[in-house]
Amino acid sequence: MNTSRKLSRWALFAAACALVGLAGCSSNEKKINHAKEMAARYWQDKAYPGKSYDVQVTEATQTSDGQFQVKGIVDGTTRVGVFNPESETFSEGYYALSHEREKQIAELEQQVKYWKEKSEATDKENYKLKVKIATLSGKSADSVDEPK
Repeated sequence: MNTSRKLSRWALFAAACALVGLAGCSSNEKKINHAKEMAARYWQDKAYPGKSYDVQVTEATQTSDGQFQVKGIVDGTTRVGVFNPESETFSEGYYALSHEREKQIAELEQQVKYWKEKSEATDKENYKLKVKIATLSGKSADSVDEPK
C-alpha cells in the first residue's frame, strides 16, 4: 500500500509538471499568435489599405529583448517587422518606406509610359482625321502637318 501511494504521488507530481510545462508553452504560443495577429493587422490596415487578401504572416520568433520578430509576405514581397508586447506596437523600421517609395516611382514610370503611348496614338488619329478633312474639302493632303 505504501508503494502504491508513492507511485500515485509521483504520478500526480509528473502530471502537475506536465501541466505547468504545457501551460508555459501555450502562454508563449498565445504571445506568438498575438504578434502574428498584430503584424497582419498592421500590414492590412496601415501599410496596404484594401489589399488584405495579399497578406500572409509566415513566422514569429521571440528575440532576446522580449520582442517578437515577425516575417510575412505582403503583395508578393517578404516583409519583416518587430512587435513589442509591452507597448502593443508593431514597427517595420525605415527600410520599408524607401521600398515603398521605389515601388511608387516604378508605378509612376509605368503611368508616364502609358500616357505617352496614348498621346502618340491620339496624335496619329488626329493626323488621320486632318488628312481626311483635307481630302474631303478638296485641299491636298500634303498641306496637313504631320504629328510629332
